[in-house]
Amino acid sequence: MTEWRRLVLQNGTIMAVFMVSLPSLWLVVMIVAPQLMMVDYSLWYEDNVKLDSWEREIRDKDRQLLDLEKRIGERKNGVIAEGEPSLEEQYQQLEMEIGRLEIQADHPPEVYSLKNYTYLAGNRLHRSIFLKTIWSSLLVTVIAMVICYPVAFFLAQVAAGRQLTLLFIGLIIPYWINEILRAFAWLMLLSYNGFINMFLGSVGLITEPIEFLDGNAGVMIGMTYAYVLFMVFPTYNLLQNLDRNQLEAASDLGAGWLRIHLRIAIPHAKPGLAVGAITTFMLAAGTYAVPAILGGPNSLWFTQIIYSWFFDGGNWNQGAAYAFMLLTICILFVMVMMKITGVDFKDITRRI
Repeated sequence: MTEWRRLVLQNGTIMAVFMVSLPSLWLVVMIVAPQLMMVDYSLWYEDNVKLDSWEREIRDKDRQLLDLEKRIGERKNGVIAEGEPSLEEQYQQLEMEIGRLEIQADHPPEVYSLKNYTYLAGNRLHRSIFLKTIWSSLLVTVIAMVICYPVAFFLAQVAAGRQLTLLFIGLIIPYWINEILRAFAWLMLLSYNGFINMFLGSVGLITEPIEFLDGNAGVMIGMTYAYVLFMVFPTYNLLQNLDRNQLEAASDLGAGWLRIHLRIAIPHAKPGLAVGAITTFMLAAGTYAVPAILGGPNSLWFTQIIYSWFFDGGNWNQGAAYAFMLLTICILFVMVMMKITGVDFKDITRRI
């Protein structure tokens, strides 16, 4: 019996069609179509040199047109004698040429090329920002994993009753607030005269305030805080299913706490750690609000470059190429993480 026939027998024809068509429509409209459009935009290269030459030619012909208008007016007023019957014809010809150039500038020919992609390799500043974004996102993922694993283990295997409830509430409540507002909260904490500098100065650890927001430190702290919960919950879900008797048996046999975690708990939580790492990395690499708020002039993020191409530079084709390259790196990270942890999509979905 085919899957379709089983689905029809279980739910009826109308419901089966609805259950199949709705996910298919969602897949096409929300995932496939936008990505194909982005790829198409990224391969459409705008020859800016040619566009600039057209615009210069339009400006030159506009000046010629104004000069002709002046000469025609002078002739009609009797300043210039008759004998230049072609001025009106020249004027009409210039208007036609300007119209043609404006149409070309507004609707440039579609030239498909990889130049939007190779531009990143030739731009030293953008290339360094791209590499820094990937490296920093990896670092945020590692920091979040180091912080979240002990928290997830404590929630799953140690905390119970009211203590567990209060800890969950403490984790979730900050995420009821918008990400931008959370970033502004860290802006006040990490500012030159903020609470952290005041506290460190009051206990004598520093003599002068630290510029947290001048480099990448503020961005890293803000992103770790913003996405730490996406690492905690998948890991907690796996560790919650870990049989506590295994831990007790290992302890009774003389295994230390480090060996228990390395040989039992962490291997059991691998799918959760993989999901948490994938989610945290993709959110960190694709964020815009946190670097824009907590980063200074020396802490540009690659998403800020993409935003600038789209909205400041008006070059959607270059912005699409940059966005697609970032998406490609995220997909590669997913594949590498699954290879390292030794899990696949079926394993992840089955155990979470």
